[in-house]
Amino acid sequence: MEIKYTAVNVKKRLSAIILCVVFLVSLLFIKLFYLQIIGGWKLKTKGLAQWLRDLPITAQRGVITDRNGVELASSYTTYNCYVRKADIKDKNKVVMHLSSCLNIESQEIFDKLDKYNYSEILIASHIEKEVVQNILSDYQSGIFFTSTTSRNYNYDNMLCQILGFLSSDGDGQSGLEKYYNTYLKGIDGVSLVETDLKGSSLDNALSYYIDSIDGLNLQLTIDFQIQAQVEKIMAEAMNTTGAKSASALVMNPNTGEIISVCTLPSYNLNEIDRTDMEKLNELSRAKTITDTFEPGSTFKIIVTAIALQEGLTSRSSCYYCGGARVINGVRINCSRRSGHGSQTLQQGLNNSCNCVFMDLINQIGIKKFYWYLSELGFDTTLGLDFPGETKAVLMPQSLVTLPDLYRMGFGQTIAISALELVNTVSSIINGGTVMQPHLVKSINNSSGESVYTKSPTALKKVFKKEVSDLINTMLEEVVSKGGGKYARIDGYNIAGKTGTAQKYENNAIAQGKYIASFIGYYPADKPEYVVYVYVDEPQGAYYGGVVAAPIAKSIFQKIIDIRFAEVEANSKYDQSQYENTIELPSLIGMTLSEAGSTLASLNLQYLVTGGGERVTSHISPPGTMVKEGDIILLVFD
Repeated sequence: MEIKYTAVNVKKRLSAIILCVVFLVSLLFIKLFYLQIIGGWKLKTKGLAQWLRDLPITAQRGVITDRNGVELASSYTTYNCYVRKADIKDKNKVVMHLSSCLNIESQEIFDKLDKYNYSEILIASHIEKEVVQNILSDYQSGIFFTSTTSRNYNYDNMLCQILGFLSSDGDGQSGLEKYYNTYLKGIDGVSLVETDLKGSSLDNALSYYIDSIDGLNLQLTIDFQIQAQVEKIMAEAMNTTGAKSASALVMNPNTGEIISVCTLPSYNLNEIDRTDMEKLNELSRAKTITDTFEPGSTFKIIVTAIALQEGLTSRSSCYYCGGARVINGVRINCSRRSGHGSQTLQQGLNNSCNCVFMDLINQIGIKKFYWYLSELGFDTTLGLDFPGETKAVLMPQSLVTLPDLYRMGFGQTIAISALELVNTVSSIINGGTVMQPHLVKSINNSSGESVYTKSPTALKKVFKKEVSDLINTMLEEVVSKGGGKYARIDGYNIAGKTGTAQKYENNAIAQGKYIASFIGYYPADKPEYVVYVYVDEPQGAYYGGVVAAPIAKSIFQKIIDIRFAEVEANSKYDQSQYENTIELPSLIGMTLSEAGSTLASLNLQYLVTGGGERVTSHISPPGTMVKEGDIILLVFD
């Protein structure tokens, strides 16, 4: 059958062809638009990746200083060594040269080059400048370097748990290095060079360099001068008492600034042993912040403040101590089993009488007591700028029995951190306001301009100023006349309270294991420095008044020497009470008989710890002014 092509048929076919062509061209333009405009940056990146090889330029990590600009942690430039396999002309020569300069086994370098199929192989990191110069003195094709930074802690062990350290990748792994890592680390740069598909550098290739941005600097609230003295004093205390560990915390009660913090034993931040991670984790724990323990009699300050705030007692209120209280058939002893007899609240605080504080907390009651604990922040963390801050360990209120409550009155059956105790006592003595503790004062850029400044932050007003003033007067007397007398410095109005707490292991009392502590502050009428010392498992004498108070006294003396040197000793005390003071001679090297005779001739008493034949050290140290009748702890190691 013959097909006839009419004009109409031709026109339809031509229109269909044109439509197809238009459709295909449109698809082509849409694809080109997508490739060049929408997805162009992805393709461009892939293309660059094929032709450019990048090496990182590590940003300079920010400096950490004390409040006065003393550098505690700083960074310096080191170098990473790479080998670009495609550019190697003599593999054996390159390997032997690097092995000699870097002190690396040649086989280890061969293995890296054979194992990895990357364009650039990292051979060694954090190389000192002198080593790089040695390698370049006989340069071999294929060797490249990039700059990086290494961290230096200028005072080795000082403040080690607080500063923290870095991972092998240069990120903060603990302490402030971890908490403020984002601010400290900066932004890395990159070095780019054009290569062929095999990774070989092109002749006359263009190189690109994107500079790094340095990290920000931290200015801490820590006072370097005070910190150095605190660490020295605590090291001496560890040696003298034979303790398992010893810690101290110094805070400004009006601002929440942490002035000094120390936990021993410590470790060298520049020589970290990562082969025993369990030991490293133990040594790097800031126990004053991360650990809880029963505070013992230092907690009586808090119970006293609550009772005064509620109008349940006064300084002259009378109590009776017969040596114990029997609660629901449970006998709870006072520190003096024979009893203190009739006494006022002030005398009960001076004597650290448990019976007085059992009566006080019974008057306060469980519900009101737990309400105050919540107001003081015991049921949460305080928001310290530091990783791992813990909160108090409290029994559920519904489970607290009356014997439990009575024990809480003198700091048992409750566990808190040193930070929580210091911050709470600070709120009691500063006029009644709970402040937020902090370690960083400001964050600054490399030009010294501040990008963030931490202002003192008031969390809550809990106590009346009248209560604060009265507590300051009462605790001053505890040091001048009561159990805290070994923290006394003649002519200076120091206030404080001792504490002695038994330790528990496997939910039972650990026999012979105690924590001796003391919390105090200066000046008593307008506190500027709160000092807390606790000694974990001292050998021999273990009472807070004998072990911890003299340590706190030494810290107070150094603070006064450093920060109050221009101020004459105030004359608040009647100086006649110190007329019989004696300068303690050195007893080191004496036998017990010789030391005992010397002390007896000075009307001084003594306690003995250790099993050696001669005195190796003693509290208080030689040259200390002591009073007739004082007790001296003799150490025989």
